Amino acid sequence: MTLDECKQLSPLAVQGAKKVLKVGDKLRVAKCPGGNRTITFSRWDGDYVVSKSGIGGFHPICISKLNGAPVNFAEGAQ
Repeated sequence: MTLDECKQLSPLAVQGAKKVLKVGDKLRVAKCPGGNRTITFSRWDGDYVVSKSGIGGFHPICISKLNGAPVNFAEGAQ
């Protein structure tokens, strides 16, 4: 995904995720500098997801699974 595509799709991903995510949901997210991790959704910090352990900074565009099912909030696939 290019930077321009990311900028365009990011608001859609946030909007879609905020409609769906509930406290306790298990999320598979991409993390820096690479790789993935599974976190438990706790709350929002603006447009970013915060995990149960208090780690934040996960953008909804980086979520690939919701409770084990593939998801792509950037494309509206929920």
